[in-house]
Amino acid sequence: MTGIESAGWRKPVALLLILVIFATPLLAQQTTDEYLQGKLDGERDAKGNPLWFLAGAGCGIIGAGAAYLIKPSPPASALIGKSAEYVLGYTEGYKNKARNQNTTYACAGWAAFVLIYAAAGGFETTE
Repeated sequence: MTGIESAGWRKPVALLLILVIFATPLLAQQTTDEYLQGKLDGERDAKGNPLWFLAGAGCGIIGAGAAYLIKPSPPASALIGKSAEYVLGYTEGYKNKARNQNTTYACAGWAAFVLIYAAAGGFETTE
């Protein structure tokens, strides 16, 4: 065998490497797109729980803190049959948006309690 005949494998390998190099950013972009779509869908579907209003009214800053610390889980039915990237994005978007809404409800409950307490004369001192 001469050097030219043994080098016949180099051309297909070089073409394969070129395809891999140029295809990798496209595949990474597709993964990013799935993640972002999942995150947007999770944020859209997230609904806060209005019961956190009662936690804020009844427990004050502790209720608001609990609403911030507890991240609600997304519904499993929204994740069935989806890619791992989509599930990751959906879960992150859902948890962050729902937690923010729950914290808002709890802070509103706390503020409502303080306003009602002040209106009822709870902060007056008797001397």
